[in-house]
Amino acid sequence: MAAAAVSRARELHRLTRWEDACVEFLAADAERALDAGDLELLAEAAQLTGRHHVAASALERAFAMRAATADLDAAATAAFWLYLDCMYAGEFARASGWMSRLRELSEQLDAKEEPGWLHIAAAYQLISQGRYDDARAELPDAVAQGRERGEVDLETFARMLTARSLLLAGRIDEGLSDMDQAMLRVTSGQTSPRMTGVLYCAAIGTCEADAWELARAQEWALSLERWMESLPTLFGGALLDNCRVYRAELKRRRGQLTEAKGDLEEAARNLVDNANGALAGHACYELGEVYRLLGDHDAAEVAYRRAASLGVGVHPGLALLRLRAGDTDAAAAGLRRALAEATRPTDRARLMPSLVSAFLAAGSLDEAQRTLLELDDVSRSMNSAALNAELARAQGELALAGGSGAAALPDLRLAADLWRQLGAPYETARTRLLIAQACRSLGDDEGARLELEAARGTFAELGARPDLDSVEILMNTPTSREGLSGRELQVLRLIAAGRTNRSIASELFLSERTVHRHVSSIFDKLRVRSRAEAAAYAVQHHLLHSP
Repeated sequence: MAAAAVSRARELHRLTRWEDACVEFLAADAERALDAGDLELLAEAAQLTGRHHVAASALERAFAMRAATADLDAAATAAFWLYLDCMYAGEFARASGWMSRLRELSEQLDAKEEPGWLHIAAAYQLISQGRYDDARAELPDAVAQGRERGEVDLETFARMLTARSLLLAGRIDEGLSDMDQAMLRVTSGQTSPRMTGVLYCAAIGTCEADAWELARAQEWALSLERWMESLPTLFGGALLDNCRVYRAELKRRRGQLTEAKGDLEEAARNLVDNANGALAGHACYELGEVYRLLGDHDAAEVAYRRAASLGVGVHPGLALLRLRAGDTDAAAAGLRRALAEATRPTDRARLMPSLVSAFLAAGSLDEAQRTLLELDDVSRSMNSAALNAELARAQGELALAGGSGAAALPDLRLAADLWRQLGAPYETARTRLLIAQACRSLGDDEGARLELEAARGTFAELGARPDLDSVEILMNTPTSREGLSGRELQVLRLIAAGRTNRSIASELFLSERTVHRHVSSIFDKLRVRSRAEAAAYAVQHHLLHSP
C-alpha cells in the first residue's frame, strides 16, 4: 500500500502536480518512513505549495540520512534548501545554523573541497554587507562544482550571484552578461521548478533595482508569466507571492494597473500574514505605488505606512503622493532624508528625479540644478535607457521651469521616445504633459492640444484618475500664465505654501477682503474647489516660481 502511494506521489511530482504529490507523499510517509530521495521530493512539493513546516521537517530528515551515509553533496543540497526556506520565512538564525551544521559535516568527513552551497550562502551574506568583491571570490568554486557534477541549480545560482555582485559594484556590462548566461538556463527549463521561481525573482528584481535595466526585466517578467501559466497547478507560499510582486511591478510599468493591484493585494496580504518582513514590505510599497497612480490616496497612504513599519523605504512614492497634494515641503524633506541615507549610486538615482520635481515645485531651481548634475553623472556611468529617460525628463522640466520651452522640448521629446521604446505608457503620457506645457509657452496651442489629447487617452485607458484630471484642467484653462494676474500668481504661491488669507494679507499689504476676492478668482480661473486643489495645480503646472 505504501509502495503504491509512493509511486503515485513520484508521478504526481513529475507532472508538477505538487499539491497532490505532497498529500500522497505524506500519506505514504505515515505508513512507512520515506527514504532520503522521496523526502527531498516531498520537501520540494511542500516548498512549492507554501508548506514551510512540512518542507523543513522533510529536509531535516533527508539531511540526517545523507549525513549518515557520508553523501556530502546531497546533504549540502538539503542544507541549502533549508537555509533558503528559513530565509523566506524570516528565520535568519535557523538559516545560519543550517549552514554551520553543513560546515561541521564537511569538516568531519574531511572533504577535499567545501560544498558549493556553502560558498553560495557565504556570498549571500557578503553581498548583504556590501562586500561585493569578497562575495564574487566565493563563487568560482561553486560554478566549477555545479558544472563538474551536473548540478544545474548550483551552477546557475552561483552565476546569478556573480552577476548581482558585479552589478552592485557598478560593473554593469559584465554583470548583465553573466546574468544573461544564467537566465538562458532558466528560460530553457534546465533548472528545477523551485530554483526557476527563485531565479526569475532574482533576475527581475536585480535588473529593476540595481541596474535600471527595464528592457531585460520586462522580457523576463513576460517569460515568468508564460512559465507560471504553463504549470498544471500553480505553486504557492512565499515563493509564489514574491513572483507575484515582481510580476506586478512590471505590469505597473506596462500600465496594467488594475491587474497589478489584484496581484499585489493578494501577495501583500499573504506575506504580511506569514511575517515575511522584507518581502511583505516590498509588496506593500508596490501596492502603494499602484494606489497612488489610480488616485486612491488614502489606500496609498496606508500601504506606504505599512511598508515603512516593515522596514522598507517609502520614497520616492510617498514624496510623490505629498507633491500631488501640494505639500512641497514634506515631499522635499522626505526625499532629502532618503537621499542622505542612500549610499549606492543606483539607490540615489531612484530618488533624484522626484527630488528635482519637488525642488522645482518649491521654486528652488539651484537645488534642482545641483541634483541634476549628480543624476547626470550616474546616468553616464550606467548607460541605462530608463535612467537616460528620467534624466532627459528632469532636464526638460528644469528648462521649462526656467521659462525656456524651446530648450525643454528636445529633452522632453527624447524622454518620451525612450519611455515609449521601453513600453512604459504612464511615463510616456506624463512626459507628454510637460511637452504640452512647453508647446503652450511657445504659443503652439494646437501642438499642446495634440499632446494633451494623447496623454488623456492613455491616462483614461490606464485608469490613472489624478493624471486624467490634470489633463482636463490643462485643456480647460487659459493657455498662458496671463490667465492669472501677477497678484493672483503671488497669492497662489502663498496658498501653496500653506498660508492663511490673514497671513497673505499681511505679507502683501492687502485687506483680507481683497485676498478673499483674489482667492475666489484663482479658483474660478483654475476650475478648482479648494486651497489644496489650487496648490496641487500650481505644483503640477510649475506656477510656484517666477518665469
